[in-house]
Amino acid sequence: MPDRRPPQIHRQARGWALAAFLVLPLIGTWLLHSSQQEKQALHEEQHTQELATIYQASLQTYAKATSILFSERIKQREILTLMDAASQASGEAQIPYRARLYQLLSPTYRNLRELGIRQLHFQTANGDSFLRFHEPQKYGDNLLAIRPSIRQVLETRQPVQGFEAGRVKSGFRFVYPLLDGDRLLGAVETSIGFLAIRDAMQQLEPSREFHFVLASERTLPVLFESERWLYGESKIHPGFLVEDPQVTLPDSPAPPSPRVAALDLELAGNATVRRALGEFRAFSLSVGSSDDPWVVSFLPIDDISGRPSAYIIAYTKAPFIGVLREEFWTQFGLMLATLGALFFLFLRLLASRERLVQEQRNLIAVTETMGDGLYVLDENGRVVLVNAAALELLGLERTALIGQVGHYLFHRHGADGCGPLAECPIFRAVSNGRHFFGEERFTRTDGSSFPVEVSSTPLYQGRRIAGSVTAFRDITRRKEDESRLRQAIASAEAANDAKSQFVANMSHEIRTPMNGILGLTALTLDTELDATQRQYLELVRQSAESLMIILNDILDFSKMEAGRMHLEATPFRLRELALGTARVLSARAAEKGLEVLIDIAPEVPDGLVGDPGRLRQVLLNLIGNAIKFTEQGEVILRIARAAAGDGQCRLRLSVIDSGIGIPHDKQAAIFDAFGQADASVTRRFGGTGLGLTISREIVRLMGGELSLDSVPGEGSNFHFELELPVDRDRPEPPPLPPSENDGLWLLAIRNDRLRKLLAAGLRRLGRQVQLCAGSGELRQRLQALAGHDEAGRYAVLVAEQEWLPASFAEMPLFRGGLRPGAVVLALTPMNATIPSATRNFASRELPKPLLAEELLAAEHEVRAIARRPDKRRAWHGSTPVAAVAAPATLHILLVEDNPINQRLACALLEKQGHCVSLAQHGQEALEMLADAAFDLVLMDIQMPVLDGLETTRQWRAREAAEGRRPLPIIAMTANAMAGDREVCLAAGMDGYVAKPVSVATLNAEIERLRPTTGSVGG
Repeated sequence: MPDRRPPQIHRQARGWALAAFLVLPLIGTWLLHSSQQEKQALHEEQHTQELATIYQASLQTYAKATSILFSERIKQREILTLMDAASQASGEAQIPYRARLYQLLSPTYRNLRELGIRQLHFQTANGDSFLRFHEPQKYGDNLLAIRPSIRQVLETRQPVQGFEAGRVKSGFRFVYPLLDGDRLLGAVETSIGFLAIRDAMQQLEPSREFHFVLASERTLPVLFESERWLYGESKIHPGFLVEDPQVTLPDSPAPPSPRVAALDLELAGNATVRRALGEFRAFSLSVGSSDDPWVVSFLPIDDISGRPSAYIIAYTKAPFIGVLREEFWTQFGLMLATLGALFFLFLRLLASRERLVQEQRNLIAVTETMGDGLYVLDENGRVVLVNAAALELLGLERTALIGQVGHYLFHRHGADGCGPLAECPIFRAVSNGRHFFGEERFTRTDGSSFPVEVSSTPLYQGRRIAGSVTAFRDITRRKEDESRLRQAIASAEAANDAKSQFVANMSHEIRTPMNGILGLTALTLDTELDATQRQYLELVRQSAESLMIILNDILDFSKMEAGRMHLEATPFRLRELALGTARVLSARAAEKGLEVLIDIAPEVPDGLVGDPGRLRQVLLNLIGNAIKFTEQGEVILRIARAAAGDGQCRLRLSVIDSGIGIPHDKQAAIFDAFGQADASVTRRFGGTGLGLTISREIVRLMGGELSLDSVPGEGSNFHFELELPVDRDRPEPPPLPPSENDGLWLLAIRNDRLRKLLAAGLRRLGRQVQLCAGSGELRQRLQALAGHDEAGRYAVLVAEQEWLPASFAEMPLFRGGLRPGAVVLALTPMNATIPSATRNFASRELPKPLLAEELLAAEHEVRAIARRPDKRRAWHGSTPVAAVAAPATLHILLVEDNPINQRLACALLEKQGHCVSLAQHGQEALEMLADAAFDLVLMDIQMPVLDGLETTRQWRAREAAEGRRPLPIIAMTANAMAGDREVCLAAGMDGYVAKPVSVATLNAEIERLRPTTGSVGG
């Protein structure tokens, strides 16, 4: 027989749910309504308190004003004297005193009227009216019976303030006793009507409308019979009056607005309002419709005697009441929706309960089929669930594991195997609510252990950690793979280190003989040679320099691969760097008939901060490549400003040529190491293919990206952008301003682009420029001006050197078109020699490429020299009358083991006039330094017996121990890898020169460290 209990249970649950759904809305509705009424009552009470605060603040404002009035204007000796004299007189005898008092205080009274104070009233000590400023013709009536405020002041001799009903109009009274010492002379009062109080309250709270009603039983007995027509019955309650509802008098408040009048009618039918007004209670209540809710607040006002006599009523729009009502209906709807949803969910829960049981069965089936081990622990670390894969990996039976502390059965994490459960990293992590993921070691029943990867997560019951679930897998094979991978990485790193050491050794071994080749070749070229010998030696020098370029590329590539290429941040002049870089390569360009041009936008700042050496290296490579692959036309270095920021300048640098171009499918390959467009280019043009790779890496280190735009047969444009700080410490010098003597410039230049660039720059700097494109045109222009006056001829001529007179006979033809004292600037290619006649005709020779600023500087310098008394021409290279003293001879110790380098260095130094002593290794150098005095030491690094670094360290230690003055030591080594210079300086050396030795670099380093006094050592 089937079990019927589950359906019965379900029906009972549905019945209870239906009953709850019927009862809960009623309870919820009552709670929501109670909450809404409570919030509304609090809101109304807040309005009542705010009304009391506004009323008191307004009243205190006038109380303060009347107190100041009494202190500063009334309580004066002259006023007191008048009142004293008036009190001793009677009848018509008081008239002069009354008139005098009126005369004194009339201006004050007019000011009080402007402030809303409608009455200033003096009384005598017996309570008779002495002077009403608002009705000066009325006086002499006794006020003690009808004016409690005056009676109280005269009796107590203390000020009194508050509300008081009047015979005509009621108001707020401020009464002060007039005392002369201890004698009572009378009293003075001021009063304000409800209009003034209402205006003051309106200023404090403009959003409210205020009105005033008087209690009939307090007001009617005081009024004159003749003035009762001025009062009307309040629409809210018949026991209250409204003063001057028709606004007959000028100081009466305006009648209620139509909306407030409608609210008054609604309030008149409210029993709660009638009862509360009859009890003189302060209260507020909500009125109006749901779309237009208002809060009306009633504040009782006591008179001088402390009896409630009037009400101030405030009407305020109350959108919050509407919000409360909307909130009630919204919450009511949400409650019904929630209860309906809960009822629906309850039914769904009953239906899903069986599905949950089935899903639990499915989950257990899934865990049993997992390949990874899985177990579940309770909060004490006991196993409550374990799958088949875990049992198989651990070699345990399920019955032996369930209910036991798994940590003690299979976890090993201490030196002695298993530590306490509290020290278990997995248990400690999940006990603190953290997820654990890591590697541990588990043991099998046979005692063997194996590495596992563990992931464990805490299980919660509410906020309490009730246990954890842990999955693990055997990672023995992965650990073996990782071990092999580490060995492979170590081998690769060792190979990389060996490669770096090999490159360093090869650099040293190549630079050592190259030092001899280049140095001895340079020395030989300075001797007497015939043309054939000189040609052969020049080829040797050029070949050696090409080999050094290849070697330097390989070294830079090695630095780049090792991540040891670093940048400096030093100030430099951009235009000086661009000119120097372009002129280094302009001779090679001139040999091919190419023109190298520099186009720098005028807005580009000249003083920047960066690595000028690496930037020069990139530009040299790009311009050199452009010259190499261009047969005719020109190569342009263009620098423009891409953007400017606060203290920063973003530059766009481009090298543009008119060469062979690069196909689009080959453009990416040229940036690869040892790559070029194709093999034929390598055979035709040569090179390692490293230059662009190194340049791109340098540009990336500077924060840019080297890009290429190229069309085969039309040329290429290599460009990149850099953001560099502007050098604020070295402001740019202002351009030379035009002077009155500046005249017309003539630019006779072959290259059209260069001619236009220079002309634009000169015109931007305020010069007048004309252009000439050929030598014949130049002659015609100069001859045409021969008969003109001086102002019409040229003041400056800039011309190609071959277009200028090549003989003395031609000079007069050219001078005819020039002013007396005109400046002639000859533009000379770097590989050209200028004829003597041309040299004599020209004021100055300028190498190409050049900038407009350089032309101005040369013209300025020529004119400055012409103004000297001796008129000496600087461009002739004349030696000044007082010859410059030659540098003093130095006694130099050369420490070098290579015979060729010994002979080369000695020759170079002796040629400079120095005395040289030779040491074969470091130990010999230490002995010679101890026995003789030397001015400077040139130290090789790699030497037998004792290397240069250790030699320097030992000598520096000896200097410190003996108190010697430090001897300048310069490293002269073939070690030119990254960091070699720093190693030498760290060992105690003062300078560094890399082999092959540049004579200029060596001399500059010697001059930098030249001792200022006698020799050191010995």
